[in-house]
Amino acid sequence: MRTRPRHRWRPRWTLRLRLTLLYGGMFLVAGAVLLTITYELVSHSTSATVPRQFVVSRTVTGAPPPGLLPGPALLYGRAPPTKVGAVAVQAYAGQVTATFQRLNAAQQKQLKSFATSARTALRTQQSSQLSALLTKSGVALGIMAIVSIGLGWLMAGRALRPVRTMSVRARGISERNLHERLALDGPDDELKELGDTFDELLGRLESAFESQRQFVANASHELRTPITLERTLVEVALADPGADTDSLRGTCRRVLAASERQERLIEALLTLARSQRGLESRRQLDLAAVAGEALLNVRPSGIRVESDLGQAISIGDPDLVERLIGNLIDNALRYNSSSDGWLSVWTGVRAGLPTVLVSNSGPIVTSDEAGTLTEPFRRLNGTRTDGRGSGLGLSIVAAIASAHGGVMSVTARPQGGLDVEVSFPALPVELESGVRLSADVAHHS
Repeated sequence: MRTRPRHRWRPRWTLRLRLTLLYGGMFLVAGAVLLTITYELVSHSTSATVPRQFVVSRTVTGAPPPGLLPGPALLYGRAPPTKVGAVAVQAYAGQVTATFQRLNAAQQKQLKSFATSARTALRTQQSSQLSALLTKSGVALGIMAIVSIGLGWLMAGRALRPVRTMSVRARGISERNLHERLALDGPDDELKELGDTFDELLGRLESAFESQRQFVANASHELRTPITLERTLVEVALADPGADTDSLRGTCRRVLAASERQERLIEALLTLARSQRGLESRRQLDLAAVAGEALLNVRPSGIRVESDLGQAISIGDPDLVERLIGNLIDNALRYNSSSDGWLSVWTGVRAGLPTVLVSNSGPIVTSDEAGTLTEPFRRLNGTRTDGRGSGLGLSIVAAIASAHGGVMSVTARPQGGLDVEVSFPALPVELESGVRLSADVAHHS
């Protein structure tokens, strides 16, 4: 699939560029909102406080302002009489009231004209001041936006520096140098945690690749041994000029035995690969029934076999579970004591989990050796082959248990031998109730 060529003039849409634009956009939006709120507050506060100076002056109707109050000489051209009667006082008061009304009318007209012109001048001054404030604030906002974009670019680069470091180091890691790590330095933050997680992943991958290489090498050796033996037997038989029918028949029997060993090994490898691939089918099964079927095919050869099979219902692949229990029994028989040997198989529910336990007598095994017996082609005493098996029995058991979501444990017995226990997942509640109902019906019938 072809990828579209990127234009040289178009910048790469990197995370750093996106963060920078995000920081700049957020600053512009916040600055614009702050500028709008400031403009509205200044505009409303100015228009609400300035005209009130003139409203007070316009409401003065009871008396003229200081300096415009007429004196007695203004009313009569002379001083009022000092001794007058009631009629003279009333006439004097009427004349004063009429004079005040004339003066108030003229004063109010003059004040209205002055207030109108003052409001117009103040509104014009207010508009010019607000325009100047808006212009200067916009210029300041633009300058700060440029500065914020530059600072955002630097801070985004600094914050994403560990990501670039991980990208460069991870690009140089392949299957040939899985021992290398990102080894990210810096504060214990989310990026440091991500780097440590990648290092742990690389460690698991290194172990898996190393195990795979070791497995392939061991499998190649195990497959080459019977092939080499077969070829040697055939070459010796053909090189013998005096070979008769009996010797050729013996050679054929030995070749057939080597072929059967090779067939068993290939079958074990296929089973191991199938179990590692996962389950192809899941059905309800009883570990007791599967173990009972496996015990019917046992040839003890002088070894005492004991069983205590209790109901243990689980869900899984019956063929793989049968192979698991069969491998446990076969391994317990193969690595048992030559005299007074015994084998015990137990099934039941332990800690709420369907469990199968196979115990046997045998040579004394250390705890360290018991922990390595589940590795492919690993046998007792650290030997890779001893002629008694392929070394895949417990490896297949561990793989089948893992495919079912179970847990396998291998414990060395103090008197010799092993306790191998495999616990399967518990049956779901809705299925468990159906199993109990069927068991009750069978009991009453």
